[in-house]
Amino acid sequence: MSGELQIILMSAFPVTELRVTLPVAILQYHFVPLYAFFLSVIGNFLPIAIVFFIFPPLLRFAEKHIPVLHRVMEAYLRSLERKYKNKYQKYGAFFLFLLVAVPFPATGAWTGSVLAVLFGIKPTASIPAITSGVIAAGLIVMILTIGYANLY
Repeated sequence: MSGELQIILMSAFPVTELRVTLPVAILQYHFVPLYAFFLSVIGNFLPIAIVFFIFPPLLRFAEKHIPVLHRVMEAYLRSLERKYKNKYQKYGAFFLFLLVAVPFPATGAWTGSVLAVLFGIKPTASIPAITSGVIAAGLIVMILTIGYANLY
């Protein structure tokens, strides 16, 4: 598998997203920073489509056919709701941008997309906010990675 495909796929995973893969692309694969940014952002866009189009039917399927899985998923969703509901109510879709843009663990495209579905935010408002957040997070991580690389 090519380095490019590895970066795109790793950027789509909820644990790594572009916060891990962008530095790997620049520091390990020695990709030009803008190329690494492009690959990482493309990969990090994949969860948005997965969550918006696959997650709701998956929840309904689990509810009918796999009750144990449905209970686990519902518990996870309720914990997210308790953690973020007040912030969402205060800031609206802008909260999704902030949540995704700040490159910390447990934030990112996956969490932002799941919260958008959970809170019933229309895709016309949530997808641009999440997409902008991914781009902002990518820029932050790229700048930090280039700065780190220039130190050594």
